[in-house]
Amino acid sequence: SNTVACSYSTAAVENFSIPNAVSGQFYMLMVTNFANLPGQISINQIQGTGAIDCTGMNFTAFLDSNSNGMRDLGEVNFPLGEFHYTKNGGTLHNITSPSGSYGIYDINGSNVYDVSFTVDPSYASNYAVSPSSFMGLSVVPGSGLTEYYFPVSALQNYNDVGVAIIPNQQPRPGLQYTNTIKYTNYGNQTVSGSLSFTHDPLVSISSVSQAGTTPNAAGFSYNYTSLLPFESREIQVTMLVPPIPTVSLGWLLTNTASVASVSGDTVLENNTASSSQIIIGSYDPNDKMESHGGHIAINDFGAGDYLYYTIRFENTGTASAQDVRVYDVLDNSLEPTSVRMVDASHDFTLDRLDNQLTWRFDNINLPFSSSDPAGAKGFVTFKVKPKPGYAVGTVIPNTASIFFDLNPAIVTNTFYTEFVTNLGNESFTANELMIYPNPAGDLVNVSLNGGIIKAIVIYDMLGKKVFDRKAGAASETVDLSGVSPGIYLVEVTDAENQKVIKKLSVK
Repeated sequence: SNTVACSYSTAAVENFSIPNAVSGQFYMLMVTNFANLPGQISINQIQGTGAIDCTGMNFTAFLDSNSNGMRDLGEVNFPLGEFHYTKNGGTLHNITSPSGSYGIYDINGSNVYDVSFTVDPSYASNYAVSPSSFMGLSVVPGSGLTEYYFPVSALQNYNDVGVAIIPNQQPRPGLQYTNTIKYTNYGNQTVSGSLSFTHDPLVSISSVSQAGTTPNAAGFSYNYTSLLPFESREIQVTMLVPPIPTVSLGWLLTNTASVASVSGDTVLENNTASSSQIIIGSYDPNDKMESHGGHIAINDFGAGDYLYYTIRFENTGTASAQDVRVYDVLDNSLEPTSVRMVDASHDFTLDRLDNQLTWRFDNINLPFSSSDPAGAKGFVTFKVKPKPGYAVGTVIPNTASIFFDLNPAIVTNTFYTEFVTNLGNESFTANELMIYPNPAGDLVNVSLNGGIIKAIVIYDMLGKKVFDRKAGAASETVDLSGVSPGIYLVEVTDAENQKVIKKLSVK
């Protein structure tokens, strides 16, 4: 992706040229409205022997307030659903677009598309879509962009406010870190209500971006008003992690938010959110995490619960990134049809092909970190359910790949989530588990007093598994010669499938 032309002027009309334009080649034109006022863009060719072809189809779902099947002035786009399409009967693409609109560009008139729109299952009973599909569509080369609309009519009034916590960065000893609280009106009525935030007892709040909050010993509360249908608002909470030895690397910090509406709520599952983050020593700007912190008590996790993944990226190059793409292949233990977006840092589209997820940030123009440290960062947060059949000991891995323009992929850490019997209530205590020497060199001994070691797993501070061995004795010797110096977490499982985690320093 190279810039072939650039023009900047305060005039209403600008001219640019594409030297040595190639027939059949696609060129992307980005127009920025610095005035922040409504306007219309027209593109006119004034020279050249070729013809500009912007052929394609644009699909928009909108809330049809008067149920007349037509897009009228003031009717807003509908974001609570997915577009689905096949090309020539091929692979089914499932598109999530927070704008409620999605475009397909093609100059081949022989390709045939079937396109449909469905409302998210949580809200499907409240809406009707008619027409819900367009079958056998083809483009006419040179005809420009053809618009297709999916009118969505409300069958009943309802209220639903949801909340999410976005972990903006991992906590480190003695430093500040930020969580973003995002609350959204998923209903079709304007609502008011209250929000509360509870921070981990080990941290203290340094600042809150929202004026008018009421502090308390555990965090703060806030009364919000006039939240419009489909509107989201955010609150940034910056917290200070105390230094070592008050905290230790590998400890979990858990923050919780809840939201309520004075008018009631139809979907209670999204009224509370929490995020558990591991205290780390080193910093990786491109990483992946899950909000439960790596371990889930199986009795506290039901059929309606989700795993919440956040993929963070940062442009550490020497030039702005025009496009960013994030790619994630879900493990077979996750149900791909349950994927739902929670939040993202920039405008995006999500294309799901079965268990393959691709987020596209086209024309993001992400600055590089040395020129704009804050602006160089981005993220996606999504939720997904595990398939039925998970049990104590089930481990779900997840890794993502991040592409900046045409550069090779940056592969994140693999984050492991394991279902366990209990959290912090093991059948054997940390005192019964001995790891020595600690700090360790090439070899370390793991011994369980009065028990049998079933398995030993060692993770680095980003959640990456660096050692995994099945065992069957009271004592095991682990070879660390291939492990880099640093701080690690050693997870030991006994014959009763109970676990204890201890910190290990490798020198």
